[in-house]
Order: sequence, then structure tokens, then C-alpha cells
Amino acid sequence: MSEYKHVDTHFMVEEFMLLANCAVAEKIVAHFPSFAILRRHPAAKQKEINEFVELLSQQGFSVATDSSKAFADSLDRAVRPTDPLFNKLIRVMATRCMHQALYFCSADCDPSEFFHYGLAVPLYTHFTSPIRRYADVLAHRLLACAIDIQSLTNEMTDKFAMIKQSDVMNRKNRLAQRASQASS
Repeated sequence: MSEYKHVDTHFMVEEFMLLANCAVAEKIVAHFPSFAILRRHPAAKQKEINEFVELLSQQGFSVATDSSKAFADSLDRAVRPTDPLFNKLIRVMATRCMHQALYFCSADCDPSEFFHYGLAVPLYTHFTSPIRRYADVLAHRLLACAIDIQSLTNEMTDKFAMIKQSDVMNRKNRLAQRASQASS
């Protein structure tokens, strides 16, 4: 088995997917401010991030935590070119300092909480994988209605139903992650 290599075209596709997800989030929130399905990622856990920064400091790396972008840029510099295991371990440890990203209905949170810390974007939804995630299907339906292609069902315009659906998607996502971890 060999390690998966990321090439420039992969980065380009990922960037376009990120931009598409952000653009769709903006569109559906503008049209449906009280029942858009989005994904948010709270800021890192402060105690854990401080311990992580201290650990990296002992290894000779400086990590900025004043913003998610600064943190990500710091992690990109915290590498040992000849030690791929160390580099992978740093990423795993950084991930463990984070809160779980969550699906939510825009009616369920204050707009100041919509931010996606891990991606450093103000609005985000899952839109680009409708064959894999139900959240993407919902985003597609909201977008189709926002651009006058179809209408929404009554359930999709019910913010309480959408809040409940977000909770179900979060629970299923956690269960899938646990199953993945248990299998490996």
C-alpha cells in the first residue's frame, strides 16, 4: 500500500468545491434566513489548543492561534521534511483540539455562530456531494427553490422540522465516524 499523493489538480478541485459550498450557503441564507441548512465549526477548544501549542513550541515550532487562518498557516510550517510520521501526527493532534463541525438550521443559531473555523469561512454548507450526504440533497433543494427551479415541501419550510433534521444528520455523522474508527 502506498501513501495517497495530492497533486495540483486535486488542490484546484478542492478549492472550487469550497467556493461552491460557500456560494450556495450565501444564496440559501439570503433566500431562506430561517430554515437554511448550513454547517458550522466552533473555534478550537482553548485548553487543548494551548497544550498543543506548548508541545509544538518544545519541538521548535511557533503556532499562532489568533485566527483559524493563522493557525492553519502555522501548521503548514510545522513540518519536518524527513519525518512524514511526525507531520501526520501533528495534523491528528491538531484535529483533536477541535470541536466537531455540525449541521444546523439557520433558525437555530445566532448568525455570529455560523462561522466555520476549520475552513475560515463565514458561511458554509455541504452542496458538492449529493450522492453521499443528505445535507447536500437538502442544500440542492433549497438552491433549486432559490433560483426558481422547484418549490419546497412544507416540511422544508418548517424551521422546527429542519432543526430536527439537522440533529438527525449530526447523530448519523457521529455514528458513521465511530464505525469508521472502529473498523480501522
